[in-house]
Amino acid sequence: MGLRVSVLGQLTVTDGAGAVLPAGELPRRARQVLAVLAARHDRIQSKDALADAVWGEDLPGNHAGALEHYVSVIRRRLQPQGSPANWFIVTRSGGYLFDTGRACLDLADLRQLLRKLDSLPPGEQRLPVHEQILELARELPFPEDPYADWADPVRAEVSVAAVNALLKLADAALAQDAPRSLRLAQEAIELNPFLESSYQAAMTAAVAMGRPDDALRIFERCRQVLDSELGVAPSAELAQIKREVLASRSTEAPPPAPPPVAAPAPHVPVVPSERFLGRVAEIRLMLEPETPPVVHIVGPSGTGKSAFLTELGRHAPGRVGIGDAGPAVGVLRLAWLRSALTDLDAKPEAIEAVERAQPDQPLDQAALELIATTFDRAEQVYLAVDDARDLDAASVAELAWLSRHCPALRLVLAYEYPSQIAGRPVAGLGTPVVLRLSPLTAEELAPLGDPGLRELTGGIPALVAVARRSHEVASAVAMQIARRRTEWMPSLAWEVLRVTAVLGDLGAAELATLTGQPVTDVLAAVDALVHACLLSEGPNGQVGHASTLVREAVAAQVSAATGIYLRKQLAAAS
Repeated sequence: MGLRVSVLGQLTVTDGAGAVLPAGELPRRARQVLAVLAARHDRIQSKDALADAVWGEDLPGNHAGALEHYVSVIRRRLQPQGSPANWFIVTRSGGYLFDTGRACLDLADLRQLLRKLDSLPPGEQRLPVHEQILELARELPFPEDPYADWADPVRAEVSVAAVNALLKLADAALAQDAPRSLRLAQEAIELNPFLESSYQAAMTAAVAMGRPDDALRIFERCRQVLDSELGVAPSAELAQIKREVLASRSTEAPPPAPPPVAAPAPHVPVVPSERFLGRVAEIRLMLEPETPPVVHIVGPSGTGKSAFLTELGRHAPGRVGIGDAGPAVGVLRLAWLRSALTDLDAKPEAIEAVERAQPDQPLDQAALELIATTFDRAEQVYLAVDDARDLDAASVAELAWLSRHCPALRLVLAYEYPSQIAGRPVAGLGTPVVLRLSPLTAEELAPLGDPGLRELTGGIPALVAVARRSHEVASAVAMQIARRRTEWMPSLAWEVLRVTAVLGDLGAAELATLTGQPVTDVLAAVDALVHACLLSEGPNGQVGHASTLVREAVAAQVSAATGIYLRKQLAAAS
């Protein structure tokens, strides 16, 4: 086959000898006809459909005749010695098609590679295919028609393929060649500046290169793009990476010159924030062959729900897709589904079906059936939704349809409290299994080699991650945890936290005296705080802070005068 047509980037056509043919000299409408047929290659396009793509509402009086003229021009200029037997623009059934059996087309080659990728199991054997995809997809197609409706889906398809290849290659290069990993991730950002996984890959590579300032600049660029263009904040996962970079940078200091004789320094255990601890029983339950079709993962802020979902992905590689429904509003209604499908290496057509969806309309049957092919597997596949309480009615209906029609699919819904979903659409999916992530036990924290960690953190994973970092970082995280876990409680709950932070363990009667509130109200606040794992109960009915970090952070907000007054009140009451 001699003729080769390239539409990825500027339109070019070469003959069998590699000579460039005068495609650029074609009339503009002729180039558009060729581009539309290339975008829809190997599919017959009726003259009406073709004319609608080329002219839109400005149809000429005799659009069929005009199309015949432009097809004739294409054939004369690009195949001057051709005949109906070898023309690559074929007349068939009253319309036209681009026949890739008669001319090579780079877009068709790309789609063939994507199909090949779908047939390969996860692993290094996919990397050469990603390299080939990247070679073809570095430039988007049809730059001459940047606003054409017919070109948008193809551009999105190519962009998704390129970004996915860049990120897979960046991840593979990270351990051995971090600079290349960073370059690839930055290229992905340029192609799609709204995809957080690209920024995450770039930040991770910058950290691996020992360039924390670059990682922070990458985060700030992401924050500005998302805020100015979409009106949303970076995800909690990306923000956590930033916090870790800031925390590690704050502890960096140039090593002092060693003295002539140095005494051995005491060992201070450092808690690696990326290490996953505990949750063994919960992970095993999720991986059982007969896992229920819907599982709810609940726990207050800082419990590690997002980390749990990530850990599940490590135990079931290639079978867990994670999306965050928190920012899923307006045009981002299905952003969580797109993220999950990308994690699962879904077919480009399935991702394209999500991207085409209108924000105010549910997915249609055809789109759902296309997406369902992602979950057509022999093993269980997990669709995990973080911040699932915010799912709208349409998303819940779509999940219900997928759950009914995909036997291997398991829905994993993560949010803070079961009471949050009362009256919300997500409650319609049912609650056959609700796994509450409790604080980590002393036994689960034992591998870190720090016996005081349980008392310091109360077993709250978010505090475990920062417990041995700078005081400012640990205190800030502890205060954030306390605020988030009490934001739904009455104001009395915060007052109980303040009083116990200053005075230590107290009984219900003492708390009632100190707060001036009825014992029944105090007990209700105590119950809520114990349930939120901020307070713990002693054997004599007294309650006190479960975490030293939280207690110290809250106590720091209480003035010395208030502390003296509270102690005098307590002494008078006893």
